[in-house]
Amino acid sequence: MKRPFISLGLFGAIVVAILIVSHFYEHALFSTVSAHQQYRVEITQSRQFPSDERAVFLSAYRNGDKVVYHKLLYTGDLLDNDFRNLYSNPRFRSESIYELGNVTNDGSIAETGDLTVSNETLREISFLLIETGWYKLIVLSLEPGGTLHLNLQYNGKLSCQGQFADSRQRFADAVAIVQRTEAKGGRWLSITVRENTAKIESRQPGLQPAKCCASDRPDPEHEWLY
Repeated sequence: MKRPFISLGLFGAIVVAILIVSHFYEHALFSTVSAHQQYRVEITQSRQFPSDERAVFLSAYRNGDKVVYHKLLYTGDLLDNDFRNLYSNPRFRSESIYELGNVTNDGSIAETGDLTVSNETLREISFLLIETGWYKLIVLSLEPGGTLHLNLQYNGKLSCQGQFADSRQRFADAVAIVQRTEAKGGRWLSITVRENTAKIESRQPGLQPAKCCASDRPDPEHEWLY
């Protein structure tokens, strides 16, 4: 009479083991090295059993040292497209700027603007993730007082999320761009990090506060679930 209970217990242990292994098992999707080999970015994916929910993470190394730890980029299930199809062609835009995907993949037209990113703190930013449409750009380090100027295509919404190098403290902001600009050269946008916050602004009207961050992953307060 004890055998059924032993079998049931063994079955339960196997199920638990599968859940644990499936939660922690990851496989590589992309591995990319910058032109001067200072940075290496790895994109990995895990699957959760039995729901088959997928979670995609980014890790980055600078001169062999890990500087970005398992940053969540994307979550999806069986009904969603594969991350490699949605965000193809991973590449370094410059030695410390990494990007994936394209702003539009549905035939819509993206707008063009100029983006200024400023770190007005006394702390190094280890990463700043900027997202719009089907495009993700990651700045891999921005020194205290540092500024970047980028040409940016955008579509509908712009969000950012970053983290300081000396802690796990993060900051984020998001806006909906609801009005086209008639300004010559496109819209001027800025992301400014002050103290413990980030702010997205524009010289032209048409920005509205939006929920952070991208629609294909949880908000920053719920990333810990993955």
